[in-house]
Amino acid sequence: MKKLLNKIISLLPIVLLSLVLAFFVWFSAVNSKDPTEEITYNKPIPIEILGQNPQYTITEQSVSNVTVTIKAPRSVHNALANDMKLIRATVNISVLQDGYAELEPEFLIGIKPAKLVDFNPKTVNLTIEKLITKTFDIVINQIGNLSTGLEARPARLDVREVQVTGPESRVSKITELLATVDMSTIIGSLNKQVDLIAVDEQGNIVDGVTINPSRVTVNIPVLQRGGYKNVFLALVPLGSPAYGYQITKTEIIPPMVTVYTNSLSQIESVPDLIETTPVNLNGRDKSFEQVVTLNLPAGVNLASDVEIIVKITIEPTITTKTIRGIPITLMNTPEGFDVMLNITTVDVYLTGPTHLLAELTAQNLTVEIDLSDFKAGTHQVNPAVILPAASINYLIVPDTVEVRLQPR
Repeated sequence: MKKLLNKIISLLPIVLLSLVLAFFVWFSAVNSKDPTEEITYNKPIPIEILGQNPQYTITEQSVSNVTVTIKAPRSVHNALANDMKLIRATVNISVLQDGYAELEPEFLIGIKPAKLVDFNPKTVNLTIEKLITKTFDIVINQIGNLSTGLEARPARLDVREVQVTGPESRVSKITELLATVDMSTIIGSLNKQVDLIAVDEQGNIVDGVTINPSRVTVNIPVLQRGGYKNVFLALVPLGSPAYGYQITKTEIIPPMVTVYTNSLSQIESVPDLIETTPVNLNGRDKSFEQVVTLNLPAGVNLASDVEIIVKITIEPTITTKTIRGIPITLMNTPEGFDVMLNITTVDVYLTGPTHLLAELTAQNLTVEIDLSDFKAGTHQVNPAVILPAASINYLIVPDTVEVRLQPR
């Protein structure tokens, strides 16, 4: 028994060495299949702010993302590449109040094994301010002038005052909350929602604050003065554009004018739509604009000196055309070869401006195949159509021609 025990003891170093060697063989095998790598991820990781006191706000933050370098097996890197949300960068500001702070992000990697090797930038600089709320009256800011013949009554608001919340340094700058209305665009009584804007004493907009409510309804009664009337304008065209062209858009600027008459009874009979003097369109093939006058009833005049302009957009009409049996022209045929085609003519379907297609016939339309780079053999080739303008589209039927080059 003692001999057996001594023999076992004598073999222990060999057994331990074998175990160590077996472990290294196993580790090398595993590591060769899933090697450890160090990779820098250029995709930015957003910095999460934790523990923010709702009574404070961040007014300045130097960076909002970081990049990281991670050491991990290749399989872990593959998982991270597919889901970068596994890496979290956080900054805890629960103990901070007013002032400036320089903090280092903390990281959590939601997959193992993985080690954070490096990250950039190293710190996040924050400025934190206390939030305050202040109540302001609303000022209706009327800009521009009403059209002649209109009269505005006092404006009304559905809300007279609102609350503004934000950093103390910004809220303290606010002197007025403006509801701005452009009076020059009003043609009748106004009842619309208007966005509120906070401004300082110089009239500059104060950003970074929350206005509640952010919109208010402004009501401005607008009356027509006696002897005045707003009328819309209608274009009177004369003739037609050139062949192959069409009118695609017309515009009158301004679309409405104010007229007046000394007779209150006559103003009631003035139509709501007043025509322009005729605008000659004969032979036109380009867009144009022109100053026009109005056909106003006798005794009725424009309330102000306004220039009336018509803008007319003219574009080519688009049509289709089919030209059949166009011969195929061979270009740059190699010397010493005979060329054989499975077909010698094609049909061409064209789409484009009418005036251009009208000039195209089988006699002046060319379908060609360029043989510059062709060698002996059989080739499937798409012919090309030579067209006078890029605005013409075409379809060749059949679209493929079999070309056979054979040495003589």
